[in-house]
Amino acid sequence: MFKHLLRPHTVLAAALASCVFGAAQAAEAPQVAVYQIVKIDLVSEAVDGFRTALSDAVPGVSISLSDAQGQANLFPTIARQIVRDAPDLIAVIGTPIVIATVEAAKRAGSDVPVVFIAMGDPVGAGLAASKEAPGGQATGTTDWIEPAESLEVVLSAVPDATRIGTVWDPSNQNGKVFHDALAEAVAARDLAFVDVSIATAGEVFLAARSLSGRVDAIVLGPDAAVIQGLPAIGGIALEEKIPLVVTAGDPQTPGVFMGLGVDYGELGARAGKIAAEILAGTDPGEIPIVGMDSFAISVNEETAAALDLTPPAGIASPTAGSTE
Repeated sequence: MFKHLLRPHTVLAAALASCVFGAAQAAEAPQVAVYQIVKIDLVSEAVDGFRTALSDAVPGVSISLSDAQGQANLFPTIARQIVRDAPDLIAVIGTPIVIATVEAAKRAGSDVPVVFIAMGDPVGAGLAASKEAPGGQATGTTDWIEPAESLEVVLSAVPDATRIGTVWDPSNQNGKVFHDALAEAVAARDLAFVDVSIATAGEVFLAARSLSGRVDAIVLGPDAAVIQGLPAIGGIALEEKIPLVVTAGDPQTPGVFMGLGVDYGELGARAGKIAAEILAGTDPGEIPIVGMDSFAISVNEETAAALDLTPPAGIASPTAGSTE
C-alpha cells in the first residue's frame, strides 16, 4: 500500500477552486426586489417586517426597494422594469402594483414568484384561486377586515348613525372590493350609504369636504391613496364633528375616532417567511395566503373627547378573517 499525496500545485489548485466556489456562492445570493406603492407608516412597517424576517431566514439575501410614490402612471412602468431586472423574487405592497407586477411578468413570459404583503382581497382581484391554494405565481399575506364587521364596530360606538359615508379610489381593486362590501352591509341594515370617489390623493380633501352635512359617520377602507390623505379627512371630520373610523392608517391621526387594524409589521414578517420558503424551492401556488387571527380596535382619546363620544365599555376585537 502507498499514500496518495497531494503535490504542491494540486494543493494550490484546490485552494483556488475553493475560492472560486466561495465567490460563486456569494454571487449567487438571492436577489429580491421590493416594490411599494407609497411611503406611509403602515407600508414602512410591513416592509421592515418583511426585510427582517427574510434576512433572518436567508442570510446574505440582497433586497432592493422601488417606490411608486403613489403615482398611478408609474405603476406599470416600474413593474416592467423590475421584471426585466430578473430578480429571484418580487415582494409587492399595494393592490394596484401587485396586479401591475403580475401582469408585467405574464406579458414578459416570466415565472418570477410574486409575494404580496398585506393585500386586501387577492382572490377577488383574480390573483389567487383560493386562499388555501392560490395557484399561479403569487401568494402572500392579507390585511382584509370584513366591512360588515367594521360597520358593526362603528354602530356599537355611534348607535344613532343612519348615514354612513366613505371616500374611495375605484382604480384600487382592494378599495373597490371594500367599498362594494361596505355598501352591501349598509344596505342590509337599511341605512343610507354616501360614497365619494377620487382619482388621486390630491382629491381627498374636496371629497371629504363634500361629505359635510350628509353623513353621521365615515368609514375608510385600506386604500393607499385615501390613507395618504388621512390628515385632511381627519381635519374635516373633527371640524364637522363626524366620527371617523379607519381600517388602515394611523388611528392617532387627529380627527380619527377609532382605528380597526392589523399588525402590519407582523404581516410583513409572515410574508418574509413565505418568501424564504419560495427561495428554498417551494412552489408559490402551493403556499396558502395568510392573515391575522384578529384585528385590534384602538380609540383616539383626544378625538373622542372632542366629539364627546364614549365607546361602549368592554368593546372588544371581533375575529377577523384568517387562514391560520
